[in-house]
Amino acid sequence: MNAPDLYAGAGRASITPPLGIKTVGFSSREGVVERIESELTSTAIVFAAGGSKMAIVAVDLAIAPVAVVMDWRRRVAEAIRSTPANVMINLSHTHSGPPLPGVPPEFAFQSEMIDRYYAVLVQRIVDSALAANASLQPARIAHGEGSSHIGINRREMGADGYVFLGEDPNKPIDPVVGVVRVDDLEGRPIATLFSYGCHTVVVGPNSRVASPDFPGASRDAIERAMGGLSLYLQGGGGDIMPVGGMGWEEDCRDSKDRLGLALAGEVIKVAAGLRTNARQGERTWLPSLLGPGMTLTPWIPVEGHAVEHFEATSETISLDLIPFPSLEEAHRLRAERQRDLEEAEASGQERRVIIGNRFLAWSNRLVQAVADQEAPTADFEVQALRIGDVAFVSLSAEVFSQTTVELRKRSPFEHTMALGYSNGVLSYLPRAEDYPVGGWRVDDRYRIPDLVFQAYLLPTGLRPDSEQRAVDAAVGLLDRLREPAAAATGGR
Repeated sequence: MNAPDLYAGAGRASITPPLGIKTVGFSSREGVVERIESELTSTAIVFAAGGSKMAIVAVDLAIAPVAVVMDWRRRVAEAIRSTPANVMINLSHTHSGPPLPGVPPEFAFQSEMIDRYYAVLVQRIVDSALAANASLQPARIAHGEGSSHIGINRREMGADGYVFLGEDPNKPIDPVVGVVRVDDLEGRPIATLFSYGCHTVVVGPNSRVASPDFPGASRDAIERAMGGLSLYLQGGGGDIMPVGGMGWEEDCRDSKDRLGLALAGEVIKVAAGLRTNARQGERTWLPSLLGPGMTLTPWIPVEGHAVEHFEATSETISLDLIPFPSLEEAHRLRAERQRDLEEAEASGQERRVIIGNRFLAWSNRLVQAVADQEAPTADFEVQALRIGDVAFVSLSAEVFSQTTVELRKRSPFEHTMALGYSNGVLSYLPRAEDYPVGGWRVDDRYRIPDLVFQAYLLPTGLRPDSEQRAVDAAVGLLDRLREPAAAATGGR
């Protein structure tokens, strides 16, 4: 059977929130959005081959529950006539984006505004996919990798042995910049997909703006240089901070633009070296007056746009939570969190009230889980897409930099874009070695966000083996895509 031809199209829609809405991501940010720094967007690319379609959608939002994003995926799939397993939605994790209905709980006073925005948001996400689907055209893809050090490991160790949110240049990052170039048959870009793992927090807590943060500046520069649209896909940013940290100024545009341009420069360098419409032929002698002549290597036009592999797969696994405390202990913790909130409200400090509300909501969730004797587990999705020799693999969590490093190392594909923050965010997903030495405690309030599972309203933290189980499942999906016939028969 002949390989099917590949088609691709890209589309974009604005998801910029209204003035006056809160933003999610900084517990220390007071006030509401007073200005739109740059437009927030949903950018989609749709691929089609052999009667099947896939979509990758990059959205300028911080977090969204897995169940919520599943609804988006169903709606996108229905709009382009595909299936949810073939739709991947990646969140940029901008901390200057709006909250969604029901999360986080401390923004309930803005529920009507958030609901109105959400009704527009979901349709705009679908609209971006529809625009991409409507622009399908014959396409080819190419892939490459670069390297960037705009990020730094943020898990700094204090003298007391506790990790806090800081900068540690001696700890590793994932420097890889993944690039996938999608061109028309003339070699003109339809879209440039690029991935990098780093918290999107250059626009800091004192800046009351809505902003896509540094990925927006990167996209603008890439599109000016390359043409077509560009999609930033968040990688393993769970333990990575931008070099220089969070912006402290009220106007962070200069720092944001500089970081975005630095990343864009690497993407442009890699993408400019990728050719989809021509390949190098054999070295040829050119007769010359200078004796035997000179050599040149001609560029040979590429024929056709067939793609031999075009598959997607996903799997939901069950991750174990750290054992629940007794009901008596859960009630005690709730009483403490209630007192904390009351003290915060008496202080009149908005930052303290935001944190107090979040921890009280979590303690209510803990009491409910213990009282109802819920199973201490959480559903977690892994997904993998294959287009030709390019693989995309994603986890629905705030994954760490070395998780994406391991995924690429264990992948059977030469080029693998390893992503976190995809198809919703369950919580942070620390590796076993990133947990406290004495184990995670339900009554402790850690100084590093990736140990504060309470922020995601999980009753308790994920067990330390969760990250490895998620990685094993993801690698299993990649192996299945690499050898689909063998996987179907249980062989290799």
